[in-house]
Amino acid sequence: MPRPEQRSGRDILATLLILALALLAAGGCWWYSQARDVEHELASTPAPASAPPATAVPEQLRALWEAPDRSARLTTTTSGVLTVADNRAVLRDPEGGRQVWSYRRERPICGTAADWERVVLIFRSPKGCSEGLSFTAGTGQYAHSRDALGSPEVSVFSSNNHVGLISPQRVELWRSDLVRTTEVGSQEAPAQPGQQQPHGECEFTSAATRKQLLATVQQCPGQQNKLVRLLHAVPAKADVPEKYHEFTVPAGSELVAIGQDKAVIYVPGNGIRARDAEDAVGSRFQILGEDGRFSQVPADPTSLGAQEGLRQPWTADLPHHMTWWDGSRLVAFQPGSMEPVFSVPGAIGTGDTVAERLLVPVAGGLAVVDWSTGAVERTIPVDRSGYAGPVELKVVNNVIVEKRGDRVVALA
Repeated sequence: MPRPEQRSGRDILATLLILALALLAAGGCWWYSQARDVEHELASTPAPASAPPATAVPEQLRALWEAPDRSARLTTTTSGVLTVADNRAVLRDPEGGRQVWSYRRERPICGTAADWERVVLIFRSPKGCSEGLSFTAGTGQYAHSRDALGSPEVSVFSSNNHVGLISPQRVELWRSDLVRTTEVGSQEAPAQPGQQQPHGECEFTSAATRKQLLATVQQCPGQQNKLVRLLHAVPAKADVPEKYHEFTVPAGSELVAIGQDKAVIYVPGNGIRARDAEDAVGSRFQILGEDGRFSQVPADPTSLGAQEGLRQPWTADLPHHMTWWDGSRLVAFQPGSMEPVFSVPGAIGTGDTVAERLLVPVAGGLAVVDWSTGAVERTIPVDRSGYAGPVELKVVNNVIVEKRGDRVVALA
C-alpha cells in the first residue's frame, strides 16, 4: 500500500499564506466597497397613512418640532418630511418629527426630490453629482439606482413625471426608475467622440419640466439676448434633443412657470411694469408655446430677473394654479392658458393649500388667501424666532411645514 501523504512545513506555510491572501482580498473588497460607508435604517413600522383633508383653516398655530435641514429645497411626501444633515437623510413623521427611516453614507448629498411615492437622493461621487438612489417613501426600502458621469455641482428640479438636474453645462431628466430620458448641453461621454449637440457653448441659467415638455434657458457667448428651447422630455434617443421650438428672448429672461405645452418667462425689461400686452420695453411675462406662438402680459418688476448665472425659480403647484415666488410676491398662473390670474404681495416664499384656502408665508405669520381671487382674508400669527429670510411651505397630513433657511419647523 502506498504510504499516506505527509504535509511538510512548507505545505502548511503555503496554505496559510494563500488563506491570508484570500482574507486580505476579501477585506480589501469590503474596505473599498460602498457598503462599508452606508448606514441604512429601514422603517420599523410604515409611515402613517394620509389623513383625511382638513375641513377648516386653523385659527392659531404652535410649533410641533424642528430639525436641521441642509437641502436646497423642502422635500416632502405623503409619508413625511425629508431632512438632510451631515450626509444623512431622514424621513420624519410630520406630526412628531420622529425618524421613520434614514440613510447615510460618506458622500455629500447634492440634491433631493420626491416623486412617485419615492424619495430620490443624489450623491457626489468622483464622477460628479450623478449617483442617484431612490427609496420607497414609507419604508426606506431601496427602489432604483444609477451612476454615471455628471457635473460637479447641480440644482434639482422635478415634476410628476421626471427628476431633472441642471448645471451651467448640461440639463438631464430621469424617469421613475432613474433611467435618463434626455440630456441637453455639453455631453460628458458622447456616443460618437467629437460630436457635440447644438448650442453646446451656451450656459444654462434655468430649466423646468412637465409631462412631455422640457424648457431650458441659455446664455450664449457674446450675446445679450437669451435662448429658450422647448424640447421633448422623452426623445427617441436620450442624447439627441428633439425640439418643439426655439425662441430668442430679451436679456435677463428666466423661466418662472411651465404647463403641458407652454412655458412662461419673466422679462425684466427696463424695470417698470409694462403698460399693456404690446409694451416691449417694460417688465412683463412672455408665454411661449411649443407651436411657436407667444403672448405677453405686464408683470410687476422684481430684482430676481437681474441675477446672473444659474437661477432656478421658486415654484409650487397647487390644485388650481401654478405659483412662482418673485422675491416679494407670490404669482399664480392658470394651468391651461398659463396667464397670471392673481398675486399675493408681501409673500416671503411659496405656499400650499388647506381647506380650499391658500396659505402663504408672510412676515409675522401665514396669510389665508382665497384661492380663486387671491384676496387675503386674514393672517395667522407665527413666531419665527427672529428668522427673516425666505420660507418654503408645504402641508403634509394636515401639518404645516416651513423650511426656514437650514431648519425645518412643523406647525399645527
